[in-house]
Amino acid sequence: MKAPFRRKGRWYVFILLITVSTPVNADEQTENTPLPAADDAWLDVWHSKFSNSMDYTAQQLDEFFALEGSDNHKDAQAEGRVRFGLEPRTRDLMATDFRFRIRVKLPALKNRVELLLSDDDDYTRRDNIRAARDSVDHLQDSASLALRYQKNDNSKLSHRIGAGRGDQLFARSRYEDDIWFAEDFKLDYDGEIYYYTRDQFGAELGLNFTQMLEDDQFVRLQNRYYYRDKSTDWLWRHELQYLRPLTDQSALLYTFFVKGLTKPNHHVTEVYTSVRWRTNYRRSWLFFELEPFVIWLKQEHFSPSYGLAVRFEFYYGSN
Repeated sequence: MKAPFRRKGRWYVFILLITVSTPVNADEQTENTPLPAADDAWLDVWHSKFSNSMDYTAQQLDEFFALEGSDNHKDAQAEGRVRFGLEPRTRDLMATDFRFRIRVKLPALKNRVELLLSDDDDYTRRDNIRAARDSVDHLQDSASLALRYQKNDNSKLSHRIGAGRGDQLFARSRYEDDIWFAEDFKLDYDGEIYYYTRDQFGAELGLNFTQMLEDDQFVRLQNRYYYRDKSTDWLWRHELQYLRPLTDQSALLYTFFVKGLTKPNHHVTEVYTSVRWRTNYRRSWLFFELEPFVIWLKQEHFSPSYGLAVRFEFYYGSN
């Protein structure tokens, strides 16, 4: 039981070292940046220093690939997010969650290659509570470090190589696109194939239907299927979402999903429903969430577990 924690611990130490590596001129850059005259201006100072330190690390990394005499690496930037959450529920009052994602474009490689560092190897994963993500071992969080190649920004095909899912080496190819059937109705679809050194071959297919409504509301039906060569079965997931904006800075997201497996027979492993309130009224890059939820897990004999998630999330870079 301790080995997975040690593996993930090494990644968390690595991300921590990256985020505190402040460049020499970070203070000078912050001093030259006008800040609002407010009691919480320290928050903007901290965010500026954090962003500068991440950009500095990205430039140092990109310099490794730069040609002699080229200064393209000076344009390298990092972007991403960090999220902290408390997710207590009946039968697990101490549940917590920590998530991060870093994306670094490499100008020295003509911006065709990106470095991705995340707390899991599925970059399309929805932000459900940890209990929902961990209910099937194939999708448990596992820190991932990868290089992604894309011919250009508009390319629908991308490739990744890296390490993740319990220190396995992997290669993945992904194709994604969308089809608009009307001005207010579209289909997003994607497909992936990949190979892991221990889990062997796998594939994924996603089909998401979105109906736009009045006042920026929408209804979305998401369907995802995973094939696992290691166990020769399919994992399926169906999710229904309804987004209702409240103000320019806040919204409610209603979610209901069910997922399961095809072996030893087609069966449900989890049912989940929640209402998420999300706001960023203080800063455009800082979000706060409250999410009461109910989850039914097969491993808990489908007894309802009630909980309340409280999260803080901040973004940095250009996203």
